[in-house]
Amino acid sequence: MQRVKSVIRPFAIGMALTGIVSCGNDSGQPVSKIPVNVAVLALNSSSAASSKGSLEYTGTVTAGKTIDLSFQVGGTVTSLPVKEGQLVNKGQLIGTVDETAYRSQYDAQQAQVKLAEENYNRIAEVYKKGSIAEIRMIEARSKYEQATAAAKATYQNIVHTRIVAPQSGYIGSKRMEAGSTAGPGMPVVQLLDISSVQVVVPVPEAEVATYKKGTKAQVTVSALNNRAYNGTVDEVAVLATSGSPNYTVKVRVNNSDQSLKPGMVTTVQFEKAITAATTSIQHETIIPAEAVQVDEAGSQYVFVADAGGKQAVRKKVTTGRLYKNGIEVTSGLAGDERVIISGFHKVTDGSPIQIISQ
Repeated sequence: MQRVKSVIRPFAIGMALTGIVSCGNDSGQPVSKIPVNVAVLALNSSSAASSKGSLEYTGTVTAGKTIDLSFQVGGTVTSLPVKEGQLVNKGQLIGTVDETAYRSQYDAQQAQVKLAEENYNRIAEVYKKGSIAEIRMIEARSKYEQATAAAKATYQNIVHTRIVAPQSGYIGSKRMEAGSTAGPGMPVVQLLDISSVQVVVPVPEAEVATYKKGTKAQVTVSALNNRAYNGTVDEVAVLATSGSPNYTVKVRVNNSDQSLKPGMVTTVQFEKAITAATTSIQHETIIPAEAVQVDEAGSQYVFVADAGGKQAVRKKVTTGRLYKNGIEVTSGLAGDERVIISGFHKVTDGSPIQIISQ
C-alpha cells in the first residue's frame, strides 16, 4: 500500500503542473513573447544621408597666424607689460631690454661724428683757398660720412631694444619675464591672429586624395553649444604625419567674432565634389560599428526591422572601412532598411520588437 501511494503522488503532482500551465492559456495557443524595445537607424533618413554624404573627422583649432616676437639685440629684459590672453593693438609696446650699453656706444659714435665734421669743414675751407690738395679734402669728407653711418647703425640697436606689436592680436604665451636675459632672435612672446583660424584635421591616407584646396567643410564645436561654422580647405599636406599614416588637412574658418579659440576640439564634415575619386565614397552606407555582430562561423550580420516594424530580421552583411562615425557596409543592405542600433543584443531572427526611437 505504501508503494502504491508513492507512485500516485508524482503522477498527481505532474497533472497539477499541467493544469496550471493550461490555465495560463485557455486557447491552447503558445504564449506570445514580449516585444523588445529597440532603436533603429533608417538608412534613407536625413541623419543616415548625412553620414553617407560626408564623413566626420575630429579637428583642432589653431590660430590663423602665429608670430614669435623677439628682440633683435641681446640684453636684460627690463619690462614685459603684457599678459597671456591679452588683446594688443598694432604698434603697442610688448617689451624692452636694457639699452644702457647701446646708448653709450651711440654717444661715443656721435662724438666721432662731431669731430669728423669739424675736421672736414676746416679742411674744406683750406681747400677752397687752394692751399691743400683735393685728396685731403676727399679723405676728410669720407671719414665724416663713415662716422655718420656708424652712428646711425648704432642708433638702430637702441631702437631694437623695444618690441612693438606688428599687428593686432592676442598674446598666446610669454616665454620670458622681466630680469631674464634675451638673445638676438630668441622668442619672447607669441602673438596670435585669430580673426580667421585654421582647423587641423588628420585624414587617413586612403581618404586624403578625396579632398582638394577649396573643398567646403562644416566645422561643429561642442564647447560652443554645437555651433556650426562654414570653412574651406586651405592646405592638404603632401607628407604624412610623423609616425602616423594620417595626412594633415587645414580648414580655414572665418572667426570675425573671435569665438573660436586655439585648442578647441571640433567635428569636421567635408563636402565631397562629384568626381570619379569620390563617387564610391558618396554612396557608402555607414552604420554604428557596434550594430554589426559576428556569429560563430565568422560571418557578420545586423538586425533590421521588417516592413511593419514588428519583427527583427537578421541580414548577413560585408563591411569595409571604419570611420569615426561608424563602419561602411559594402554589401547586404539595399539602403532602405531600418537597422536596429540599440537593443540588438536582446533579439534573434523573428523576435517581436517595438521601435521606440529612429
